[in-house]
Amino acid sequence: MKLSGVDANLLPALDALLREKNVTRAAQRLGIGQPALSHSLARLRNHFQDELLVLRGRTYFLTEKGEQLAEVVANATRAMAAVFEEPPTFEAATASSRFVVSCSDLLGFIIIPELLRTLQREAEHIAVELRTPSASPEESLLEGGVDLALGIFEDVPPSLNQQTLYEDPAVCVLREDHSRIGDQLTLDTYGDLPHLEIAPAVGSIPELHVDRALAAIGKRRRVTLRTPYYMLAPRILERTDHVATLPASAAELFTKMARVRVLSPPIALPTYKFSQIWRNSRNEEPAHTWLREHIASIYHHAHPGGQA
Repeated sequence: MKLSGVDANLLPALDALLREKNVTRAAQRLGIGQPALSHSLARLRNHFQDELLVLRGRTYFLTEKGEQLAEVVANATRAMAAVFEEPPTFEAATASSRFVVSCSDLLGFIIIPELLRTLQREAEHIAVELRTPSASPEESLLEGGVDLALGIFEDVPPSLNQQTLYEDPAVCVLREDHSRIGDQLTLDTYGDLPHLEIAPAVGSIPELHVDRALAAIGKRRRVTLRTPYYMLAPRILERTDHVATLPASAAELFTKMARVRVLSPPIALPTYKFSQIWRNSRNEEPAHTWLREHIASIYHHAHPGGQA
């Protein structure tokens, strides 16, 4: 088919559908009615001879063809906008946008109150939707219309950008009156105690560095509870013999929420590196840039001594 025979209006529709993976949200992104976008989807399916977007249970997923098209369609949409539209600007005071941010409850606890204060002060028409991290690998964290993902990431693919927000030393947290622990946590006791591990995303192994450090000296630990919730941990630690190896920022919060104390690990461990990741196709979007810069600024002020 010749390019002249293709309706150019289908390109932004396809881009929105591939980004949002949801007809209703894609229509909202474009500012059109859902029936109109459903009609466009039917035309796109006919053009590509592929469903592009399929419903499994209550969730939509991209087909293999849809996944293949996502990045090139995003780039093509941005290129078309550069040709036919005025250079984009972002006026926070008058902009009306919705940002979807994926993060753990810990990072949400640290950043979202201050982000909302910023929005109330500078951009009152901007809304934020938080989502729990999806399954690894990192690429999947940005599916379903997620604009930005915050967390601890390894092996980020080249299709994504990664900006380090801060680094946190590893510490151990356990209940204040733990009968087996004095002023120090020995390596033998650390290995004998039951461990609580926090893994916000399904399939993630955020404490793999702990197990590797122990394995290097012929030791191992017993993880008897894994949970995706940081804010559940202090309650568990306060009432059991478990120990948790955590970022210092989490430990500081825990001491304010429960009768727990913080000790140094009995083995040298690397720091936890918190960062934000996003797709390369969003690099030059003014609204997205505004969001990233404000999040980085909030983390910098929350952790002035950390590395950014």
